[in-house]
Amino acid sequence: MATKIKKRELTKQKIFKTALGLFREQGFTQTTMRDIAREAGLSLGAAYHYFPSKDALVMEYYQWIQNEHENRLSQTHDRDPQPGLQGRVARLLHTKLELLKDDHRLLTALFRNMADPAASLSVFSAETGEIRARSIAQFDELFSDCRLDDDVKTLLGRAAWCAHLCLFLFFIHDRSDKQARTLRLADEIAVLTASVVAWLSFPLARPICTRLVKLAKDLGFIGERET
Repeated sequence: MATKIKKRELTKQKIFKTALGLFREQGFTQTTMRDIAREAGLSLGAAYHYFPSKDALVMEYYQWIQNEHENRLSQTHDRDPQPGLQGRVARLLHTKLELLKDDHRLLTALFRNMADPAASLSVFSAETGEIRARSIAQFDELFSDCRLDDDVKTLLGRAAWCAHLCLFLFFIHDRSDKQARTLRLADEIAVLTASVVAWLSFPLARPICTRLVKLAKDLGFIGERET
């Protein structure tokens, strides 16, 4: 039984890796499930058994990106557990960009769905909710040791996650050598984040923090009791 399960998982991974290679090589729209099955050495029916559509393969891609991001961050954390807030933000963003560096073509094709809240492949959809929650948790963790109220830290985590989506959009349009402009923007986001947190830590900033948190709750950006 264990052997069959392992074989099924290996077949599933073979289809996914084959699909990802074809998406990168010839484009998402141009690649068909028949192309993927043929390249993987499987029947079309077998490919559909594991992935009923290309959208299912994209969802697997989202899962793979999130898993890899968590694993790589864990490895860098083991090497340097306390780099400071600026360093942690930069590390998180650079690690994500490193994972995406070969996927300009794929992500450009997917962007319309990713930005549409009604699409299942949207980063805001119910279908991607579990992946989104894990990603947001990574940004929440950045501020866990900051001397700020919990609601403020929650707001900062959500704001940083949204900033990373803006960085992602910039990345899609960036045609500079090795995405140098995107990497520079990531570093600037890290600097600004650390500066904002330092400023918000002053007592004089408390009224502004209170107002921002209230606004965030009124708009549904954060819940009444986020953890």
